[in-house]
Amino acid sequence: MDGYQTNSDCILDYVTLFQLLSEEQPNEEQCKQMRKNILARETATPPAVTLAPSYLQQRFALCERDLLLIMAALVLEMDGGMRNQFRRRYGLNLPTLEYGLQLIDTICPSSCETLAELSGEGVLCALLLPSAESTIYPIERPLILCRSAFACLTGLQIADIPGCILRMEQDKPWLDLHEKALGQVAVWYESGATHPLYLLGLTGSGRRTLLHRVCGRLICGDLTGIATYSALEQRHILQDMVVLARLLEAPVCAQPDGDGQVKYALEHLCRKHGVPLVFLAENESELHGICEVVRLPRQLTAQAQQRIWDAFVHNALPGTQPNGAMTIGALLEIAERAKYLAEVSGRQQVSRQDVQQASLQCSSALEFGVYHEISTSIEDMVLPNPIQQQLKLICLAARCSAQLYRWRLPQSHAGVTAVFHGPSGTGKTMAASAIAHELGMPLLRADLSQIMDKYIGETEKHLERLFQCARENHCVLLFDEADALFGKRTTLSTGQDKYANVSTSYLLQEIEQYDGVAILSTNLLSNFDHAFLRRLQYIVRFFLPNESLREQLWRRAIAEDRREGEIPFDKLAQAELSPARIYAVACNAAVMAMAGGCERMRTAQILTALQLELEKMGKSLPRELAQHTEQAGGIGICMP
Repeated sequence: MDGYQTNSDCILDYVTLFQLLSEEQPNEEQCKQMRKNILARETATPPAVTLAPSYLQQRFALCERDLLLIMAALVLEMDGGMRNQFRRRYGLNLPTLEYGLQLIDTICPSSCETLAELSGEGVLCALLLPSAESTIYPIERPLILCRSAFACLTGLQIADIPGCILRMEQDKPWLDLHEKALGQVAVWYESGATHPLYLLGLTGSGRRTLLHRVCGRLICGDLTGIATYSALEQRHILQDMVVLARLLEAPVCAQPDGDGQVKYALEHLCRKHGVPLVFLAENESELHGICEVVRLPRQLTAQAQQRIWDAFVHNALPGTQPNGAMTIGALLEIAERAKYLAEVSGRQQVSRQDVQQASLQCSSALEFGVYHEISTSIEDMVLPNPIQQQLKLICLAARCSAQLYRWRLPQSHAGVTAVFHGPSGTGKTMAASAIAHELGMPLLRADLSQIMDKYIGETEKHLERLFQCARENHCVLLFDEADALFGKRTTLSTGQDKYANVSTSYLLQEIEQYDGVAILSTNLLSNFDHAFLRRLQYIVRFFLPNESLREQLWRRAIAEDRREGEIPFDKLAQAELSPARIYAVACNAAVMAMAGGCERMRTAQILTALQLELEKMGKSLPRELAQHTEQAGGIGICMP
């Protein structure tokens, strides 16, 4: 007897078989012969032709009775005439296991053991949808296939499952960065994967790549998204995921959901049906129960970052590697974007400008921080030459971190940490922005109001997420007024002191391990913990500008085309103001000019704004400025 040429031919024969079995008085001999013919043709089918019924039976180790019940469910779903016949005969909307047993009784008679076997949660139940209505009688359960089983039988296809994606092995270069972790995953998978595996690492650290390397295909589930469905639909989705994993011999991969209910339900199904399960965790707190854990490094070495960049970008100009802390995924994303930008611009090689633009475009959601953008370069700032040189050195250190390993210099991490201290308004925040501008990176300013939390342990969680956001968005991280977080640890006198010290110690550890550029600004360096100060690479002290620098600041603050007459900058520079206060005076003088309908600022308006600023500080105009005011006929606001 000839074998089947396609899977559809085999399914049509099963439809014919069950049409014969559904007759009021089926011909027993004809039905048995039809079943023998199907088995014979399945046996004679060439190996190149995959038959879904045989494949399903093999993957789930189905007995003859269970396979026939599965095929009965398929035919009832395909044949409307059989469904209508069932409804007229029994007065029910959904076919049941009991009806399926009656259909196949002619070729596969039931026994007392059949009811006992169907009363448990066997393999058959994994392929049938659970009902919203619970019943104490197992044979009254609906005889309806789950989506994955139906798609497999009707065309060897992949069902469209909400919150589930089939990921094939990626065609990307493999870099032996995590060989130890790769070996651990291989041992877990080859030994049967009896317990869930937790891959502990940051987003983009290469966890899925490891799984692809060992397992090939992955069934990836979004447990947080699945949790938004009803309880019954959640059961259906998880069941479909597990069935698909069994069919494709692939592990299920997911990130732990928030409340854990969907996670525990998935873990139960995977254990029950022998499906390998992998959770992509980021924190130790997400580990639960008996499991195996593979930990990936929290940060890449400078050597590893250089190797990754060279592997992903073959046509880059020298010195184009991105600055700052990066994961493998972040480097790949920037590399692909930079190559695209170079291509659309008609350039054969990736430039540093392409990389900087790609870094700014490839970002994720921000938490506990805000972007702080000032397009000011270090050369644009009016600073003493030693301070400018220190700022440039910090930029050089960030750029050279990837090459330090070639010099075989010992280093604890590839990051750069610096503290800017000095009086308020002397340009500390602007200097941090200038460094970010020089490196082509955004500046992420930590929002201390969101980070600090009165509940125990929450501050540490917020800090961890802040550092992760800085890595994901490739930012220069700025802690403004940092002594609020990095203050000295105190002697334990209350429980509050104990937990405050814990937060400080955690932050000291985190900032030391951070592999990006972190800048802290403070007005009082003496408020810092001494253990932290010795960990800093650069300490930059900002001073109030001297008279010469103040004159430069005044000339920059008031544009030449906005001056009315001669402005006595040399006399204005005698007032001891910080750069921020000088710019504040210039802004107020401009407001007065606008209010008076003027297009330019006059000396009188500038002096009025200066006097208001000095009064805020409890000071008065210097003598020469006061004399100049008297000669000019007093000061006042020019109103229309």
